Amino acid sequence: MAVKDTLKYKLTKVTTKTAAAGILGIILFYVAKPELLWFIPGAFLVIGGEWLRLWAAGHLRKNKQLTTTGPYAHVKNPLYIGTLLITLGYSAMAKNIYIMIAGFVWFFIWYAPYKKKQENEKLVSSFGSAWSEYDKAVPDYLPRISSYPGKGKNRWSWDVVKENSEHETAVGVFVGFAMLVYMLVR
Repeated sequence: MAVKDTLKYKLTKVTTKTAAAGILGIILFYVAKPELLWFIPGAFLVIGGEWLRLWAAGHLRKNKQLTTTGPYAHVKNPLYIGTLLITLGYSAMAKNIYIMIAGFVWFFIWYAPYKKKQENEKLVSSFGSAWSEYDKAVPDYLPRISSYPGKGKNRWSWDVVKENSEHETAVGVFVGFAMLVYMLVR
């Protein structure tokens, strides 16, 4: 059994961010008052957000090479955009504008700046001028229409999705989605 598959490894991946998201999720379900008018657009956001995350995770070769294919050819942070869409979608499905606003503020005030600083240092160190060129050419959150000219050749791969543990995230997103569907129809 690979070390990455052990419970001990998985527990080390539980961070303050993960715990905060879990607590926010519990609160979201506790205060949810789903209504079809809010639910449907929220469902599209959640599905779109997870689809974007799966697409991005299937291209991302963490710490191996600079990823410039798939959604990364258009925007630097597709995983984060997917997370934001899921957060906003869940909030809409639960008809909770306060959590929606809190999620939006949390994302742009704390999460995105923190991750940008943390990852930028690592990417400069790992990929040097290739990262600097990509960083200047590709926007953080609003996708460019045309592909990045230095786009790589990697194709999407389910094995890469699994390496990035996005299949586990997708299961969690589906469970949350199913819980909100249940709350809507009960």
